[in-house]
Amino acid sequence: MDKVSVIERISRGVVRVLGLNPGPFTLQGSNTYLIGYGERRVLVDTGDGNQPGYFGLLRECLGTSRVDRILLTHWHADHIGGVNQLLEMRDIVTTGCTVYKQLVDSDEEPDVAEMLAGARQRGCLRDIADSQEFIVDDMVLRAVFTPGHTPDHVAFTVSGGSDLMLLTGDHILGQGDKIQGTTTVHDLGSYMESLNRVLALRPTALLPGHGPVVSGSGPDGYRSIRVIEEYIKHRMMREQQILDVLASDDKAWRLEEITRAVYKDITDPKIILAAQNNTLLHLKKLLAENRVQQVNVDQEIRWALIRPNI
Repeated sequence: MDKVSVIERISRGVVRVLGLNPGPFTLQGSNTYLIGYGERRVLVDTGDGNQPGYFGLLRECLGTSRVDRILLTHWHADHIGGVNQLLEMRDIVTTGCTVYKQLVDSDEEPDVAEMLAGARQRGCLRDIADSQEFIVDDMVLRAVFTPGHTPDHVAFTVSGGSDLMLLTGDHILGQGDKIQGTTTVHDLGSYMESLNRVLALRPTALLPGHGPVVSGSGPDGYRSIRVIEEYIKHRMMREQQILDVLASDDKAWRLEEITRAVYKDITDPKIILAAQNNTLLHLKKLLAENRVQQVNVDQEIRWALIRPNI
């Protein structure tokens, strides 16, 4: 992997450093971001902690500067796994380096607690408030709560000059103009609300947790806005397909039947299981909106449309 691909200077004061952990769920690897250009920098996410070469890249980018604040987008290991090691590295972080994360109950789960143990033991783990600002040099990072991918997910706007960049974490993946695959979702209702929230910000660039940076503009406006709109359109299209299936017959449908009717071209059993999980996420959202209902048939949960009384 060449130097250009692992370190990318996005703008003055914003550098992407690749986590060197490529894989089927991380694309080319986790993106982390150094913010600032002075003696004290902010680091957004930390990689998974299992790639020694990643820390070498940080040292190369920092030179004599140091990280004095670490901001975490969410609890997944490929984003926070490097916290414990970084806090031990005085050639990368300051003695008083502070770690910020939206703190939730799931942080007490054994795996997550272990990844945050170093920050807890040092007393430097801090909660993040929605819209909280972090100032570094003449740049401002602002927290934007974006639950959906995980309950604790936070994106960050980066403003400086006329541009408003959005550090998306795993809320939006960097796949360019066309959606080649969307992020995994924990709660679809929350996720859709978060998508609309970041769309309203109208960012000029998306700096994702995985995949290439989305920036630039065209005849239809900023590419970043088009990508967010495509995410929303993709999810709404799938929701309508599910509703159409339920409306096609008065019966109560099994989850597997709905999935097969919507994802007609999928034959791989592993992909079908993933599609089934996605269908269930949509059904739970529609259930919360009182648009579908669960029906117990022979001790089996099935799904049906709630039809208006005529």
